[in-house]
Amino acid sequence: ESAYYWRKILDYKLVYGIRESKGLEFKSVILLNFFQELPSSLQKPWRNLLLNRESRSDFEVKYPLVGTQLKLIYTGITRSIERLFFVETSGSIAGDTAVRWLTTSSLRGNQSEATKHPRQQALATRNDISDIETMAMTADEFLVEGFNNAEMAESGELDLVQAQTALERAIWCFEQANDVELATKGRAHRLGLQYRLDLDIYTSERGENDAALVVAKGAQVIEVLAKEGLLMEVMNVYNSINTLLGEYAKEELERQFISRVRNAISSCDVVK
Repeated sequence: ESAYYWRKILDYKLVYGIRESKGLEFKSVILLNFFQELPSSLQKPWRNLLLNRESRSDFEVKYPLVGTQLKLIYTGITRSIERLFFVETSGSIAGDTAVRWLTTSSLRGNQSEATKHPRQQALATRNDISDIETMAMTADEFLVEGFNNAEMAESGELDLVQAQTALERAIWCFEQANDVELATKGRAHRLGLQYRLDLDIYTSERGENDAALVVAKGAQVIEVLAKEGLLMEVMNVYNSINTLLGEYAKEELERQFISRVRNAISSCDVVK
């Protein structure tokens, strides 16, 4: 929910929930409001953890949820290749403690030495990241991220809404890279996903006599997908309207078109 909110507010497609980002890598990563969004009941336990005020064994028993949160922050941190930023839009007990701990602790854990030589010793320094352009990705990096999201959308591992979100990111990345061809292909893929999402509405709002209109719309979508070479999505759309087709239409489509699509997909699989 938080990721969706910030994606809308910032108008920036590459905002991920931490679990959603698992397996991905980025040159620069901003962990936004991690500490602020911790439950109020765990703000002080996190402070005590960072300041080493409680024994490890007792802490794990008393606050098992913190273990899950530690795994989350580890996942978030390890998405970064070069630069990692913690950004908190407002203060919190855990967040203020984390900032103090990160900026006064050394790599060797010597807090006093870090305070004496903050630039050389501290785990982190305070930065002004208001100039986001300094963190901008190159065209090649946008293309790589676009491909990553397009593959996620096509993998079949996501539900349709999640796949649509991944595809929106892919299109946005291709647009940032000024690759018109890939952006167009992404929009065609999005058309197929949207049709499948809307299919329940089509079928519930229209009676059986109007099934031909739904099928006709599907045929238009399939034509667009085929032109862009999106054969897997062609099959997805075809399978979604298969039950609405008459036997004759189904046989003719199978013979003249769908069988060739299946063969082309099989050939690609063999090449892979």
